[in-house]
Amino acid sequence: MFFSSMIQKNIMKRISIILLGVLTAFAIQAGPYSSNVTIIVNGNRNLQIVVDGRDNNINNGTIAGNKSTFIYSGLEMKQHSLQITSTDQNTNRINRINTLFILRNGFDMLIQLNANGSLELIETKRAGNADNETPKSDADFNILLNTVKAQRSINGRRSLIANAFSNTGNYFTSLQAVRLIQLVNSENFRLQLAKSSYHTIVDRNNFNQVYDLLNSQASENELVAFVNNYNEDSNLRTPMQDADFTTLYQSIQQEWSVATQMNSLVNTFNNTVNNFNTYQAAQLIQIVSAESNRLKLAKLSYRSITDPSNFKQVYDLLNSQSSRDELTAFVNNNTTDTNPKTAMPDENFKVLFQSIQQEWPVSAQMNSLTTAFTTPANYFNTYQASQLIQIVNGENNRLQLAKLAYRVITDPYNFNQVYALFNTQASKDELAAYINNNNTGINPKVPMTDDSFNRLYKSVQLQFFPGEKMNSLTNIFNNTGNFFTSAQAKQLIQLVSLEGNRLQLAKLSYRTITDRNNFSGVYDLLDSQASRNELDLYVKAYRD
Repeated sequence: MFFSSMIQKNIMKRISIILLGVLTAFAIQAGPYSSNVTIIVNGNRNLQIVVDGRDNNINNGTIAGNKSTFIYSGLEMKQHSLQITSTDQNTNRINRINTLFILRNGFDMLIQLNANGSLELIETKRAGNADNETPKSDADFNILLNTVKAQRSINGRRSLIANAFSNTGNYFTSLQAVRLIQLVNSENFRLQLAKSSYHTIVDRNNFNQVYDLLNSQASENELVAFVNNYNEDSNLRTPMQDADFTTLYQSIQQEWSVATQMNSLVNTFNNTVNNFNTYQAAQLIQIVSAESNRLKLAKLSYRSITDPSNFKQVYDLLNSQSSRDELTAFVNNNTTDTNPKTAMPDENFKVLFQSIQQEWPVSAQMNSLTTAFTTPANYFNTYQASQLIQIVNGENNRLQLAKLAYRVITDPYNFNQVYALFNTQASKDELAAYINNNNTGINPKVPMTDDSFNRLYKSVQLQFFPGEKMNSLTNIFNNTGNFFTSAQAKQLIQLVSLEGNRLQLAKLSYRTITDRNNFSGVYDLLDSQASRNELDLYVKAYRD
């Protein structure tokens, strides 16, 4: 017994020694834009961990039973390679896992080596930068507001407001942003400022107030598209202000030799502080005329583009199809979230499926399936993912794989089909919670399962006082992890009888609704036309 205990301690110490080396190597590479990485090792085994081709040594960590946990903050934003070689203490069997993982700004990474030998990589999105920040105090805001008002020229006002929004230490309420933006009258300027303000807003549920500053439906649609496509990775990436861009453009245009112009343009696009919209980048690239120079600059510019959906306009600057094809290949190889996901072709999928199906034992299949779902180039439709997950039978294994698969699904609106692979409601609930906690704005919301909803409904129903019910329902609809169908929301709202309370809950519930085309059924809970009209106005003005 004593001898066994000593072996276990020595094994865990060796794990600790190896893993700290990984984190030490990461620390050397860490840059100003970083994420948190948690490494968890379950089970007793000898390990060798190689990151980016380098073997590493480690000498400490947090150990609890058979689990070692290591947390590191400050890892560099880029793709890393990871190889883990594990040796089973009982059989001396060697398993080797190779995978790639990408660290993205605004996301944390969990790397977990499970007791069955499978490797799990889970990426979670951190809360937005402004979520828990404090907006400018009334006194400070009034000083800023009066300073802007004192500027007589439109460009002067716009510059001051733009600088206020680009200052990373500033945060504003939606109303404060409105009061600043309305100090300029130009529709185009207002739209630019509205976009640049969004990352500073602490109450984004009220951002619909900013839409009212725009006169044209086209401008409002553009702002809606910006907000819907917004992510924290690019929250500070606003294009260079027009005045600054004009100065830059003219200075390069007036340089004498092409070589000097190219040198300046290369330095401009390589400067990580500079960001441009597609129109600005195209203007700069057109300063030179040689095809090879334009192609080089187009590639360099792509990093700095704030509206990649419009980047196709740059292709028009190239005369040859080969240059356009080369630029397309470059863009495809250097685009992550903005690229549309395409499911693996059927022939390739069949080869992958059959190769994993024929592997033995289950731990080898789990390793290969984990690698398939965590390889950045792989995407699957729901049917393909289900086929792969069904290769293994264990409920826990299937749950791990379903979580991993969600990131690479091309048709997330069909992902509810995966729930049929689980036997227990607990597994279905855990997967639903995982999906809702890892939504990034492009994935559909998953409503609460029937069993969970029934428990929640009864807990509110059993409360005696109307005030207690109202408080509980308010908290339920304010919980950002909860989502409901219209029918579920309607059942909850009916637990209170006062018209004013029902109207308030109906508004709160709208954020959580997964089938908004059916939300009209909630209107039937309101007796007065005035309440229905008020709810209808709220719904039409609502922006996610």
